[in-house]
Amino acid sequence: MNNRTINILYILILFFISLSVFKVLMQIHNGHFQALVDATYGVIKGQPHWIAYQNRLLGPYIVYFISKTGFPFHVALKIYILCMVVFQNILLFFLIRKMNVRRRESLGWVMLYCFAFIIVQHYWLYTWDSLDSIIFTLLAWGIFKAKSVYYFMILFCVAILNRESALFVALYIVIDAFHFKSIKEFYFVSVKKLLVGTSLILLGSVYTKVIRHYLFVSKPNGQPDTAHELIGNHIYLPQNLYNLFFYNAYSTDIINSAFIVGSIFYFLFFVKSYSDTQIKALLMFFAIIANILIFGLINETRMFIVLIPFVIFLLLSKENLTNLST
Repeated sequence: MNNRTINILYILILFFISLSVFKVLMQIHNGHFQALVDATYGVIKGQPHWIAYQNRLLGPYIVYFISKTGFPFHVALKIYILCMVVFQNILLFFLIRKMNVRRRESLGWVMLYCFAFIIVQHYWLYTWDSLDSIIFTLLAWGIFKAKSVYYFMILFCVAILNRESALFVALYIVIDAFHFKSIKEFYFVSVKKLLVGTSLILLGSVYTKVIRHYLFVSKPNGQPDTAHELIGNHIYLPQNLYNLFFYNAYSTDIINSAFIVGSIFYFLFFVKSYSDTQIKALLMFFAIIANILIFGLINETRMFIVLIPFVIFLLLSKENLTNLST
């Protein structure tokens, strides 16, 4: 078979895998799917559960526009979730292929991603979570392919419409202003990247704050969200550290602690042999974990979705699969 035919065959396999993942997602979320619908439509009405959700516009409005084609809003949300899963899996497959990995191995990595994506499911699966999986896949891949600053600027412009997690894209541009000979030895190489990254962090922060307060009407019960007006969230670090090292040890959430602690120690074990791009990807991985520990909830495992691409590409780079034939 020629290349095009083989690619079509693999796309069909990826579509079947995506349908299977979608079925599992619907089984997980079926009992509370109306809550996901309400959370999505709440952003459109200006009445989300938290003011922090009000700037997360891209996903809810994609669902809204799908519903305008004649589908009920809850069906539009299901179509959206399916499309995001399909797109994510096909995208990841071809991005891994661009790292000179054979098709069968690339398919295996996609299946690993799907397994991890299902494992980290939580009560909530917001529209912005699905888009974040795609955005952070492109971010992680862009780091390992040493893409230009313009690539990350475009990615930031799309990501900021989805969620304030776009600031991680800007943070990487700042990190990329340095060259790492090792985790301890680095030097400054680009004023342009430092200025661009810092500017995007400032602009993104201002945009997020302004959009939240401009579009937010009230919580669903008509009350203001005074508890989250300042930074949009609480500080959960003490609670998360307790759960990470103590509470989870004797609960089913022990897998969450095992993933966080295990991945940190695993990657640090090999860090001395890491290249510049590997170190930068690892620093981003650590930055995301720190953000989860401070502002998120470690046992709200949907927050781990953005970590999965970094784990996959770090493992790929460690295995040095670039010598495999295509």
